[in-house]
Amino acid sequence: EEEEEEEEEGSESSSPPVSYQMKPPPEGCCTTDGFCQAGKDLRLVSISNEHIEVPSGFLLVGAKSPHLPDHLLVCAVDKRFLPDDNGRNALLGFSGNCVGCGKKGFCYFTEFSNHINLKLTTQPKKQKHLKYYLVRNAQGALTKGSVICWKG
Repeated sequence: EEEEEEEEEGSESSSPPVSYQMKPPPEGCCTTDGFCQAGKDLRLVSISNEHIEVPSGFLLVGAKSPHLPDHLLVCAVDKRFLPDDNGRNALLGFSGNCVGCGKKGFCYFTEFSNHINLKLTTQPKKQKHLKYYLVRNAQGALTKGSVICWKG
């Protein structure tokens, strides 16, 4: 990311920044907010009591969608790409799975955000849309946990 910023600063272009444009989803995909492109509900309120298979090394986190301010979308993310409690030591990159349809192996957050219909209007500072760790409460329901500490 830093290299990209340095290249941008060094460019001679005086054109204004281009707003981020998502590619349209493939024909026949679900485009409803709160659902993945396969049509599966990802909203925490809808799936908090469901059993969700989480691979070893992955954590469930909640993503905030600008179009669903009152909802968190449930995501499975490789914990190596999430920061520690001090906002540090996250590997660059992304690895995630869709908890709705089970599609695995998303290697780019942009691709993943398209799949979960996280409609972003600006170039995403990527994983910063992942806002909360999700935990099971005493009753076994998935709930919003601590805030993910992204630095810089």
